[in-house]
Amino acid sequence: MFPEHWYSWRHQIAPLAEAGYRVVAPDLRGYNLSAKPQRGYDIKTLTADGVALIRAFGEESAAIVGHDWGGVIALQFPLDYPAACSKLVIMNAPTVRSWYWGPRNFPRNFYALKMQIPGLAKFQRWRDIDRASELTFRRRSINPHAFSDADIATFARALKQPGGLSGPMKYYRSLYWPDRWLTRGDRNKRITCPRLFVWGREDRALRPEFAEDTGKNVEDLKIVWIDGASHWVQQEQPEAVNRALLNFFGPAVATISTEAERSGRVNGEAESHLKGGTSQ
Repeated sequence: MFPEHWYSWRHQIAPLAEAGYRVVAPDLRGYNLSAKPQRGYDIKTLTADGVALIRAFGEESAAIVGHDWGGVIALQFPLDYPAACSKLVIMNAPTVRSWYWGPRNFPRNFYALKMQIPGLAKFQRWRDIDRASELTFRRRSINPHAFSDADIATFARALKQPGGLSGPMKYYRSLYWPDRWLTRGDRNKRITCPRLFVWGREDRALRPEFAEDTGKNVEDLKIVWIDGASHWVQQEQPEAVNRALLNFFGPAVATISTEAERSGRVNGEAESHLKGGTSQ
């Protein structure tokens, strides 16, 4: 998710809603228009946020779709709340306990290590938010034209809010402690709900071997490899991603009857509604 927010799903919201699904694309805790508390960025609190959101929409379960940090949370979600996860889609994301974060992956994960020191990454790489946002999306992408100047400005504007950088960076500071401790009892648990990985094949950080590592505790894993996409897979190749999502979800449970039900706002965030579904 960092440095994204709900807007990273802009290409998926309308096609899923038009197919009859109820879609919710929230800003995660600390991001953009959501609250930015000082604490609560550990993985267990973040999955609790997810189940609270599902219940706030009057549902008992949802199809969970997550990318990057949303994917990290989504991978933990069915371990913490198995009855609340009807289906699971992960896009280019490691687990909390993945060796992606460890010494075997150094220096590719150096950015996460720098965030362990409050202020270091903020004042080094992110001092100029506009330039850092452009470099992050266009340099890490093999399809830089997928991001217009307006797109990058939308992401940068969220980071310029008070606390707009410090909140997201607290996710990384929770990784090594307390998240690894909090998930020690989950090491041998398996994800059994219907699940799909959608993976940008050209991701320079989360290379294809990480899809296999992420999926080692997932039963009957299905992977859709997206060519011509790197880390920002749903933004670089939206049509291919949308086809994968619609094929996996199958027919919508219910048809949405009014435009008001198709789209709305949650905490000022654009949304449309997917029956039993949450995208992070």
